[in-house]
Amino acid sequence: MEVVMYMGLFVLVISYFLFSDVYLKKKRGIKRGSRSIFHEDKNRYVLILQGVIFIGFIYACMYLVAELDFAELSLAVQISPLAGLFVLQTVVTGLEEWVLHRDKERYWYDWTETVFVGLIFALLLTTGG
Repeated sequence: MEVVMYMGLFVLVISYFLFSDVYLKKKRGIKRGSRSIFHEDKNRYVLILQGVIFIGFIYACMYLVAELDFAELSLAVQISPLAGLFVLQTVVTGLEEWVLHRDKERYWYDWTETVFVGLIFALLLTTGG
């Protein structure tokens, strides 16, 4: 199963690179925007929502370590809070870009990252990681 997981990760990384760097950047001419949380274009409500998501991530990590036997959990369960954090943060950022800066089309990068992280997490779940 490890070979399947590594091959799947390799295919996903190559697919992500081809879509984001070759198709979005070179073919469609979409430039990647600023990713800083302190950028002046950030919406206040989005910052609050991202803070709540981060606090939920901290709570989920603490629950896994304190309440459950962390060493006996599978890799997929151990990294599920991290995958959830990345997926939720990129979805929120993509929605913010789509609502506020739709003409720049930078939301494509955020949604591509969301799909990429979701597929990696699904690969770990299916291969029994």
